[in-house]
Amino acid sequence: MDPCALRPCPRSRGFTLVELLIVIGLLGVLAVVMLPSITGARGEGDRVETLARMQHLAQAVEAYNRKHGFYPPDNFSLPEALREELDVKVKGSADETNAGIESAIVFLHQRRQGIQGFDDKEDWLANTDGDSGPEIPLLQRKEKVEVVDAWGTPLAYFVNTSYGRVQKIRTATGEVIDAAAWKNPKTSGYLAPHKFQIISAGPDLRFNTEDDLTIPQR
Repeated sequence: MDPCALRPCPRSRGFTLVELLIVIGLLGVLAVVMLPSITGARGEGDRVETLARMQHLAQAVEAYNRKHGFYPPDNFSLPEALREELDVKVKGSADETNAGIESAIVFLHQRRQGIQGFDDKEDWLANTDGDSGPEIPLLQRKEKVEVVDAWGTPLAYFVNTSYGRVQKIRTATGEVIDAAAWKNPKTSGYLAPHKFQIISAGPDLRFNTEDDLTIPQR
C-alpha cells in the first residue's frame, strides 16, 4: 500500500528565489576573492616563461663571445677593425624596427658552432614587422625573426657599444615603441657596461617601465 494514501507525504522543495540570490551572491564574492590569485598565478607564469627565453638567449650570446671574442652585433654589422681579421660573414642589414634581436638571431644561426640556438624553439620566434632578407642557414627561413616574450613583444637586445642608441620595437599589434638600455640605479653608468643587455617590455608592453624584465637584473 502506498504510505502516502493514509497521511500526507512531505513534498520535495526547490530553492526559493531568495535562496538562489544568496547562492549567486556568495559565488560572486568567491570569484572576487579568487580572481587576484588566478591572475597573479598566470602573470607569474608569464614572467617565468619570459625569463627562460631571455636566459636561453643570454647563454647563446655568451657562448658566441667565448668562441669569437665578441658578442653578436645588434645592428648586423661587425666593428670595422674586426671585419678583415675574422672569418665571420653575415648577409643582411638592419632596418627601422627590431634590429637588435634580429641581428643577434642571424649571427647565432649562421652555422653549427657548439651554441644552443633557437632552431628547436619555433614557438619562441615571431616576425612582428614582416621583414625578410637572405636565408638564415640554421633556421632555413628568410624571415628576419625575433625572440618574443610571453606577451608577444620582441625582446630588445643591446651590445654595450650601442647602449646610447634607442631601438624601435614593433609589437604583436603593430604598434612601434621605443626601447633603451637600462642604467644602473646605483651609478650613473649602464648595466653590464662591458657586455650586453636583454630586455622584455613586460605585461604593460612598454619598455623602460618598472615591470620590465632585464638581463642582467636591475
